[in-house]
Amino acid sequence: MGTLKTIPAGSVTGPALWAAAKLRVALWNRTARSRSALEGRQLEQLRRNLKAAAGTEFGRAHGFDSVKSYQDFKDRVPLGAYPDFEPYLERMRQGERDILWPGLVRYYGQSSGSSNTKAEHKFLPISDAQIRWQQKAGFDVLARYLELSGDRSLTSGFALGLFPPSALKPSGPVYITTNPGLMQLQVPFPARRLQLPQNPIRDMDNYDQKLERIAEAYLDHDVRSVSGTTCWFPILFEKVLAAAQAKGRRAEAVKDIWPNLRVLFGGGVHAGPYRQLIDRLVGQRIVLMDNYNATEGGLFACTDRLDEGGMLMIPDRGVFYELVPREEHGKPNARRYALWEAEPHTEYSVVLTTSSGLFAYAIGDSIRFTSVFPHRMEFTGRMSGMLSLTQELTSYVEIERAVAQAALAEPCAIVEFAASTEVGVDATAKGRYLLFVEFERDPESLEKFTAAFDAGLRAQNRVYREHRSQDVAILPPRVVQLPRGATQRFFREMGEATVQHKFPRIVDERRREILQSLARPTP
Repeated sequence: MGTLKTIPAGSVTGPALWAAAKLRVALWNRTARSRSALEGRQLEQLRRNLKAAAGTEFGRAHGFDSVKSYQDFKDRVPLGAYPDFEPYLERMRQGERDILWPGLVRYYGQSSGSSNTKAEHKFLPISDAQIRWQQKAGFDVLARYLELSGDRSLTSGFALGLFPPSALKPSGPVYITTNPGLMQLQVPFPARRLQLPQNPIRDMDNYDQKLERIAEAYLDHDVRSVSGTTCWFPILFEKVLAAAQAKGRRAEAVKDIWPNLRVLFGGGVHAGPYRQLIDRLVGQRIVLMDNYNATEGGLFACTDRLDEGGMLMIPDRGVFYELVPREEHGKPNARRYALWEAEPHTEYSVVLTTSSGLFAYAIGDSIRFTSVFPHRMEFTGRMSGMLSLTQELTSYVEIERAVAQAALAEPCAIVEFAASTEVGVDATAKGRYLLFVEFERDPESLEKFTAAFDAGLRAQNRVYREHRSQDVAILPPRVVQLPRGATQRFFREMGEATVQHKFPRIVDERRREILQSLARPTP
């Protein structure tokens, strides 16, 4: 292996960056551990957003200028979802000013309509104020990593990002984009020297080809971090290894190509199911910094403890959080709680008030706090994404934990998986769960893997356990093996082969039929 292209030591980082990271983490921790500090920071975010929007059409209609307390806000502003805001947003996209946010909001992040909305796509506002907050939250993730790891040479090498194109598509007086793509254009100047890929690769539309070009172009660069949606890391690493081998280089793992790679900044999906495969492809245990984010508001939480699940909420980056008990999501008189009022081990639907004009907006995500003060959370799924044959309401996270238990009980390596249901599979018309799995390394016994998955579901979900007892209402699950590469073929079939899309954990009938068509023939 020849000399890697790198960044001159100290040209981008140094004592100032390190000191800033230490200070930010210390202040963040102090706020997170104190009820009064957390409440104060959150109320300041609410006041800022209401003050900024007081003169808008929405602000005047809801009396923002006279809101004096959180209770006032709850009394004046009802919970809303995308259909409630869509008429305002359509007018804003036509160039109307001062509707939800002051002035003209120039950017709209296109997001697939995965929540309970009739819209096939959602166009979510991204104001200049939100961009500035997101830049600060992006530094928060870096600061947390630097403080946890003690790494003082990260930015002496390159940072590779797996993001959508940064192109801005004109739509009348505004631009349609993606939030990650837009933020690539907002990278502070000193950090741009670190950023890979560069154009024209950065803005390629075909994501599979883009990953191949990245792998071919940067084999000789000193890549020290990779950012993106976690489920795409293994695909990149496989392409990097293939590109190296095509050039006659001996490389058994990514560490043979990028020896200084030390951290992955992931998100979008739970990282646990990918950990074993990622470490095997890299060739060693690697730090994985997870984050929880959405186009509506940016970054909400990130890893604060290495090799431990859960993420710490970011309380002071332009977003005011409210929480609705999961079982009350969508009800007109649902109870609403501020972040400082949250209880541990309770599932909540997430509601946001943002610096782009979304007020008491239910984003359709559910989370659970593993602790409060500090508020450490885990993502538990989409409100619209559950499996249910007999009202057991099995969640995204329960599926993931059951799969993780099965992989421990019957060792294997999993590329991707998704669950669905089928009914009418016997004379009594009972139903069962289907688990579609693409294995990188098959379990020795698929039957034992399936039984362990079933046992994991029983442990996670009381109703499932009761209704599976003696097959009273639910039959044993069936695991459907997918051949290697099926995940990517699925994305192409769905027209979703971009980094914005994640392999779904729970699939509807249409997606189930596509997965069944891709399945391995039954022996």
